[in-house]
This record gives sequence, structure tokens and C-alpha cells, in this order.
Amino acid sequence: MIPHFSHLLDKAPGASYMLVRSGTSRIVLLDGRNVRRGRGGHVDVLGILLGADGHGGLGGPTLQDNKVALVWAEEGSARFSFRFLQVIPSNRTVLPMECSNSASAAAMLAQLGGQHDAVEPEWQAVNLSTRQRVVLRPNHASGVADAWAVRFLATPKSRKALDGLSGRHSVRIAGSSVRFQPVLLGNLFLFTEADPDSLNAEAQGKLAQAGMRVARAAGFRPPRGYCPKLIPYQLKTGGQSPVVRAASFYHGERHRSFPGSAAMALCAWLAQQTAAEQPPCPNWRLVHPSGEIEVRLGFTSRQGNAMLQWAEFVTPVELLAWGCAAMPWRNS
Repeated sequence: MIPHFSHLLDKAPGASYMLVRSGTSRIVLLDGRNVRRGRGGHVDVLGILLGADGHGGLGGPTLQDNKVALVWAEEGSARFSFRFLQVIPSNRTVLPMECSNSASAAAMLAQLGGQHDAVEPEWQAVNLSTRQRVVLRPNHASGVADAWAVRFLATPKSRKALDGLSGRHSVRIAGSSVRFQPVLLGNLFLFTEADPDSLNAEAQGKLAQAGMRVARAAGFRPPRGYCPKLIPYQLKTGGQSPVVRAASFYHGERHRSFPGSAAMALCAWLAQQTAAEQPPCPNWRLVHPSGEIEVRLGFTSRQGNAMLQWAEFVTPVELLAWGCAAMPWRNS
């Protein structure tokens, strides 16, 4: 039984919310109808995550704990749209980005937010921050799912993005030349074939600066406070079930596990690198700092060439809380 709260809260400004852990990210889901548009919406998001005074809200100590998704469910339909936003507490910026784990978390709010009586077996969604179309499937036919299959659908634009921005580039770090490939696929990824344990703070800073220069020269216009995601990787075994060891760095932080969107992008990019020589591998295993991710790629053949149709992985989820997120600044 949900406890009854005082009638003094009946008219308190707030937003319907859920707190969900998806993968190793903790995401605040907000009913998009309760959040203002434009600058006012950023004020609402910052207040909920960082607190009205900026000294503590529903966010947490790392960037993985300061994620928000605004969700708009279509009543009576297994469809919804969401807008993923990454909050950077150090400079109070709110960045529209890609996050596959936010898609599965947003699906839980769409499914359990009061507009659906049945547990739908499949959901169609779009991230309004990147226009990425997503198909999501819960692992339970009833009740609250504890894992979701997340499938990103490919488009001509995303397939072209896997070619990378203007070829491979290099930067000198500690007297050595380090090559990297910028790939702008929802987020700006910098793929570099290197030991995932070898990137110190100096290497991360130089790679990020070089990657942003290349991206801007290619026409990318990032918002203020934007930073690429650095992805050092090693291809451990090939064949029909390749194994990749990788890590992810963002704003100087090492991801506790590995971003699902980066896992799908990296495996699709690696598959495309060898597509001219052999049929692309559909099944990949990515080893990260706290475990593994199995990535599946779907291809069709067109004029003798393999064409990527989708990329998919399964992420664990846990519903941590639900209720109303207070917005006292809306009274002022």
C-alpha cells in the first residue's frame, strides 16, 4: 500500500517520475508533460538532479548518476518518445545525447506510468535528442521487467556515419603517435585501438581536444560543454564470434561498465571495417571493466553487399523508486 501524503502537498509543483537503474546508469524519468520547454525545462531538470540550491538532488556522484529522460507516452499504444539529457554538474550544462540505457528506462515509465493496463511485448520509441529509432522488448510477459532488449534501427544516415568523419587521424602523446577514428553516431565517439588501461589523464585530454578539432572541421556544431566519448579497444579474437575488450571515458570519468550505444556503434563499425573482405560477423562479445555485453547485428544483402539493419543488446534494469519529483522553484 502506497502511504498517503498530507493534503498540503496536493498543489505543490512537481513532476511524475521514476528512478531506474539500467545497466550501471541511474536515470531519472520524468513525465514530459510536467516539464517546461526550452530554458525553463533546463531549469527544471537541473533543479531535480542537483537540487534547488545546486547542492544535492536526485542525481549522484558520477555522470552515470546524472541522467534524465523526459518521456511522452502515446495513450493506448505501445509507442512513446523520449528526450535523453546528460547533466554535467561541474558546469551545470544539460546536453541532448544518445543513451541506450535511457531508452529501456524510459520504456518502463511509458509502460508503468498509468496509461497501459497490459504489459506490451514490444515497444517502438524515438529519442528526440538524436532521432534514433528504437525497438524495445521486456523479458517478462507480466509484472515489472528486470531486463530489456534494446534494438537500434539503422538508417542510410547512420550507416554512412559508420564510415567515420574524414578518415583516421592521429595525435602525439608522450612521444608516440596514437591513431583514432571519430564516429558521429548519436554521440561523438573516438575509437582508438589501444589498451583500455593505458589512457591516463594526459592522453584522454589530448585525444578529446584532437577529436573535437576534427569533428568541428567536418561540420559538427556541438553545444557548450560537449565532450566526445573516448573508446580504447583491443580486438582479442576474430572469426564468427569476435571478442573485443574496451573501456569508455567521458569528461575524465571512466564508465563503470560500458555504454550500450557505444557497444553497438563499436561492433557495427568494426564489422564494417572487414565487410569488403568477408561477411560481417553478426555476434560480438564486448568485455568491459565490470563484465560483458553481447551485441547482435542484423544484416540484409543488397547487390551482393551486406547492409546493417539493426544492432541490439540486452540490459538489466531495476525500478528503484516512483512518485513525484518536487519543483519548489516553480512557486517563485
